[in-house]
Amino acid sequence: MLKATSKRFIEEEYHIEDEALNASLFTTGNGYIGVRGSFEEYGSLRIQGAYIRGVIDEIIEVMEPFPDNEYMKKYYIDEDKLKEFEYQDSVINNPDFLLIRISIDGETFYPWEGKLIFWERYIEPETARLVRNVRWENSKGDITDFAFERFSSYADDHVYCLKVKITPVNHSKRVEVMSGIDKRVKTGGQKITSLLSESVKENMTYVHTLMGKKYGFETGITTVTNISPAQVKWNGKSEDGLIYNIAGFESEKGREYTVEKCVHIVSSREGDVSVPHEETLGYDEYFNRHMEKYGKAFEMADIHISGDEKADAGIRFANYHSLISASHTDSIHSVAAKGLTGERYNDFVWWDCEVYQLPIFIYTAPETAKKILMYRYRLLEQSKKNACEAGFKGAKYAFCSSVEGDERVWIYARHPFMQIHINADIAWGIIHYYTVTGDIDFLRDYGMEMLTELCEFWKSRVEWHNGRYEIRCVTGTDEHHPYVDNDAYTNYLVKFVLDKVTEYAKMFGMENDYSEIADKLYQPLDKNGMIPQFDGYFDLSRSLEEAGGNNAVNFQMKSSGLYHKSQIIKQPDVMLLYSYLNINPENSDYAANWDYYEKMCESSSSLSFAPHSICSADNGRMLSAYNYLIETAYIDVYDIHKCGWQGVHSGCLVGAWYAVFRGIAGIVCREKHIEINPHMMPWWEKVEFSFMYHGAKFSVLMKNGEYTLTTDSKDEVKVIFNGNKAFVSSEKTMTKSM
Repeated sequence: MLKATSKRFIEEEYHIEDEALNASLFTTGNGYIGVRGSFEEYGSLRIQGAYIRGVIDEIIEVMEPFPDNEYMKKYYIDEDKLKEFEYQDSVINNPDFLLIRISIDGETFYPWEGKLIFWERYIEPETARLVRNVRWENSKGDITDFAFERFSSYADDHVYCLKVKITPVNHSKRVEVMSGIDKRVKTGGQKITSLLSESVKENMTYVHTLMGKKYGFETGITTVTNISPAQVKWNGKSEDGLIYNIAGFESEKGREYTVEKCVHIVSSREGDVSVPHEETLGYDEYFNRHMEKYGKAFEMADIHISGDEKADAGIRFANYHSLISASHTDSIHSVAAKGLTGERYNDFVWWDCEVYQLPIFIYTAPETAKKILMYRYRLLEQSKKNACEAGFKGAKYAFCSSVEGDERVWIYARHPFMQIHINADIAWGIIHYYTVTGDIDFLRDYGMEMLTELCEFWKSRVEWHNGRYEIRCVTGTDEHHPYVDNDAYTNYLVKFVLDKVTEYAKMFGMENDYSEIADKLYQPLDKNGMIPQFDGYFDLSRSLEEAGGNNAVNFQMKSSGLYHKSQIIKQPDVMLLYSYLNINPENSDYAANWDYYEKMCESSSSLSFAPHSICSADNGRMLSAYNYLIETAYIDVYDIHKCGWQGVHSGCLVGAWYAVFRGIAGIVCREKHIEINPHMMPWWEKVEFSFMYHGAKFSVLMKNGEYTLTTDSKDEVKVIFNGNKAFVSSEKTMTKSM
């Protein structure tokens, strides 16, 4: 278990059983590559991983689910398709370039050998460095200090740097350093990659690898290693799946020796990978260049909380993982459900991207947000083909999106094929981006084309039934209930999108008008203000009947339940309308719906915690809001769902920022004004952070019962604070009592 200290989490002792989980937590990356926190001296299978965003190929994915109750057999697993299923796209693991092994008088340092006198390891969120400090005693009583650090450059996608400081404490023994690349890696337990070429000379190693045969991506990895101040002679070798340089020197007691290793990684998507990249700078120069960009990005995304070290450290850690999950340089691929911290979910892009992960970038890094949306634009033509093949018009985006934009859903799982809300989620992301940034050029040049095609899909997908338009036979965001009619989240969001696109069309002088469908699209709402999650929802049992074995836990279910007979849901559906989407259905009772659906949600998806925190704050339940916020930030630190070793829950972690921004600070950005309805944690002394709105930077300070909003905007910006109008500008600060 990691310990929360001032501003960071620390691993204070080495435990073998924690390696896999902490490899996820200690991932370093820059949005282009993610490198799991395995050790330089040895990257164990399942722990080691180096993934390039969008470098995907085909693996054999062994799945043997057994539908052992009626729900699983009839509503969840298609057993005929299960018999056919074998191959699946997946992110592919690169050769392990972390390799640095250090021997003291012939004994190689490993944490599980010799004696560990001191151990600490942590991520510095403010620098994106992984730091490890060790004092180690070998079997001969030789004590040596090792100070490891490494980072993935935010200034250059293709640069990864490592440094190790070696200090003999009580000896002057011979030290040997071995540095290179371990080619013996697997993806999903399989050998997928194949070596195309390699070279080694003096202090340089290089491998050129085919990352799979389906898409044919190639990668080239070059390492250059130096030692100072010792004068060493390097020898290069290639054997037993390793390619490495090795050098030795006679050490002096108390003297510090530094090993620097600079790595260059490139894929065939970006250029020539067939020759080594030998031009390198020093570690410190690379780090300074990295900090020029990363420091600004982290400062913009950072949230400072005084009076609660636990929340402060957790949110900073979550924000770090958010920053390294998205590319700020291109739109070749987008944000995946586990970022680049593991192979689980295959590096697919889901609906989490636009609804959960996009907001932090809209508000803190709009250019990155635009690149995320441009990934969808790049796949628009394929999405139009998807719609045509399904018998509809417009564009139908893949629920699981990979390299080419065709559907990559596991074919035996029934419910994802019906989660067509993805086609409203992407539209929502475009609308949300434009609302906050005011980027009219993007909306005109790219957004409207996507939005129009998405509306054309919905126009062909709705059905006239019962004297109104309905959306039937779908799965909403709650995956426990497939084959439902008029899912609330889907219906309300589709109407919102149709109305907005009609409004935008008028603005651009276009003829697209979806108001007739929008006006007649059924919006589920009972007379008492309650929103039924889908038709017949309130007629189901409020308890969950269990049947069968425990196979269901592999599918994010807390028990083997007959969910089709029950109101128990996996994750929020109705409550997303109030929290993340800010639609606030007219004539509905927010508090009553929250009170009901909170109790019906088993939160077997990590995507539950942040919306629940926001809903709790909105309704004045600050202890619940806090507890959900901690679960959001600590989902993997506490390993709440017992699968953190597979990779962090990126869609959940990013919610920590949004839960503070939207829930605690109470901010909702509209097209022409900002609404603020704050809910300060009673024991927090101070909260401060910044966000972007219409090209201007805004800063929030919540302290001593007062809410202060400042901006560098030269124009006055309208603010509705707790229902009262105010204006802020570079010359006018707003300070209000909370």
